[in-house]
Amino acid sequence: GVLGDSEALWRRWTLIRAARAAAGLGPAARPLVPVLKALLTDPEQVPSAVAALRAIAPDELDTGRAAGLLLDAAEAGTAPFEAVDALVALGVDALSEVHRARFAALGERDLRVVRFGLDGTIEAADERLRARVRAAVRRG
Repeated sequence: GVLGDSEALWRRWTLIRAARAAAGLGPAARPLVPVLKALLTDPEQVPSAVAALRAIAPDELDTGRAAGLLLDAAEAGTAPFEAVDALVALGVDALSEVHRARFAALGERDLRVVRFGLDGTIEAADERLRARVRAAVRRG
């Protein structure tokens, strides 16, 4: 199926949508768990794969590993909004001390998190993302 076709890089959004659809099915999509776990090797797919695994089989999701992968994706600027949303959904209070520190640093660092977008919108998007991170850390 679509989720198993990780060779076609041009299918990024198709894979993301398929993972989201699987998440919507909840536990009924449990047969897709191995395929979703395989998506965790692609930083662009990590946020949707983590969200799907959380919805389908939370007992199979290694929260610590997932948080680390999400932070890696956000820090690298790979799907930063999606990664931050997934981290917030996992719960900032559920993060390890190291992961929480990395998450907090994401909202405060000098280097932009958002580095791609339409000219003139990158700065505003980056600041919105940082504000979301800072708010989540405060609530966390």
